[in-house]
Amino acid sequence: MDTMAQIQIERGASGRLARVLDQEGLPPRAWVIADRTVMRLHGERIVAGLARDGVAVTSRAVAPGEPSKSVAAAGELWRWLAERGAERGDPIIALGGGVVGDLAGFVAATYLRGVPLIQVPTTLLAQIDSSVGGKVGVDLASGKNLVGAFYPARRSVIDPDLLATLPRAQLVADYAEVIKTAVILDADMFELIERHADAIDDPALLEDLVTRCVRWKARVVDEDPHDRGARAVLNYGHTIAHALETVGGYGTYRHGEAVAIGMRGAAAISVRAGNMTPADADRQRALLRRVGLPQTYATAAPDELLGAMQRDKKVRGGRVQWVLAERIGAASPGHHVDPTIVRDVLHQIRAPTA
Repeated sequence: MDTMAQIQIERGASGRLARVLDQEGLPPRAWVIADRTVMRLHGERIVAGLARDGVAVTSRAVAPGEPSKSVAAAGELWRWLAERGAERGDPIIALGGGVVGDLAGFVAATYLRGVPLIQVPTTLLAQIDSSVGGKVGVDLASGKNLVGAFYPARRSVIDPDLLATLPRAQLVADYAEVIKTAVILDADMFELIERHADAIDDPALLEDLVTRCVRWKARVVDEDPHDRGARAVLNYGHTIAHALETVGGYGTYRHGEAVAIGMRGAAAISVRAGNMTPADADRQRALLRRVGLPQTYATAAPDELLGAMQRDKKVRGGRVQWVLAERIGAASPGHHVDPTIVRDVLHQIRAPTA
């Protein structure tokens, strides 16, 4: 498998999607799915460009936010495609952040048992993470990403220019996944972010970080395309993050905010387990704070989070599989941690109550 062969990182590439369809041997028909915010910022221009270049394009906007990543929303899109006569060879273009990428990707994987998928991610998080590697799906009330499929896009078109319209708060949240990648895989990139933590919106820096992160993720995905071993390292910080999102309600935290809190917890557990030095845990905490990411939570009780972790899709034989850091630039998956340690850490990173 060569994941990078299906990825195009190029400034301005989102304005040349008709060429992508032609290169992939796809018909000049496309179904664009975006949320309402992205449709206004980028979708109308992209749809008009496709039509101008001879593509028969139909578009649909969904509500922004995690609640749209649901079986109900997928059902509405299935009906829309069926009623409008979408055919098996017609590509779905997922234009947006991780929610739209996962939702539209899941619809593409399941409608007519699979239609071509083109990912056009518009957030930093989606560009470096959810648009790469082929995992698509929706949430259930009992947990995040519990229904889904492995369905790689025919092409992921990553246009760094699209990041210029990101609200500052969203950009900050998305940096959690960039820092996560550096913590688990790339000490040099961690140092690069430390040097530029006061200029995180610099276009040249963003292009460099996107390229580095995508290459790292593609390498890990190629080693473990179906998430049965080595790929689990990418879940550093996500065990606590997904529990926070489930218990607190989807939308209480941006995903990256929850991941940042989860990374602090994972680092504290790593130190308690003897895997990581306190100095490296402090470096991680300091960088997350400098970027503007939260390090404590206040929306749930520790025991509620422990219960949510037991329903996580990474549980094996009733035991949570933890990803623990060894140092800045290295981590490993598959660790079993004493629940007493986890409970202590969850209390430690909980915000003080008034």
